[in-house]
Amino acid sequence: MNSSPETCNNNIMKRILLAACLLMTVACNSKTSTAMQTTTEPVFGLGVPVSDNFTGEAWLRTLSAEPGYDCQIYNVTFAPSTRNYWHRHAVGQILLCTEGIGFYQEQGAPARRLIPGDVVNIPAGTIHWHGAAPDSRFTHIGITPEASRNQVEWLGEVTDEEYNRATE
Repeated sequence: MNSSPETCNNNIMKRILLAACLLMTVACNSKTSTAMQTTTEPVFGLGVPVSDNFTGEAWLRTLSAEPGYDCQIYNVTFAPSTRNYWHRHAVGQILLCTEGIGFYQEQGAPARRLIPGDVVNIPAGTIHWHGAAPDSRFTHIGITPEASRNQVEWLGEVTDEEYNRATE
């Protein structure tokens, strides 16, 4: 059977998306009974603390970074009021919300409230931030497609004023 590179890449992406859907199913059926209840550990654990490009406390756990897939999958947990800095991805990003209440905001647009089960498809080059609500921990699975060429450009802190206005 003769498979083109495009067919192989499509099959890999299908497998990655299937795995992501399965992860969402597991996460949505975890021990938390409501979006606000965040006393249990996230389904993939907290991971390691990260502070660069974040305001507040956040944790990162790499779930998959297989070079052959050219895709990174990771779990990020934000303490209440924690958010990352304004940034953009050269190719784009996908967020699968798994726990708590969060927000996503594109520059110049109103913020979007996020709950478990929400999916955010972030187009290439879109300046944005995401993080937890003021009163809730928030966890998402992030997917970085085409990781070898999908650089992140960090653009500066989301100010308290910007955050408070977005989360009102």
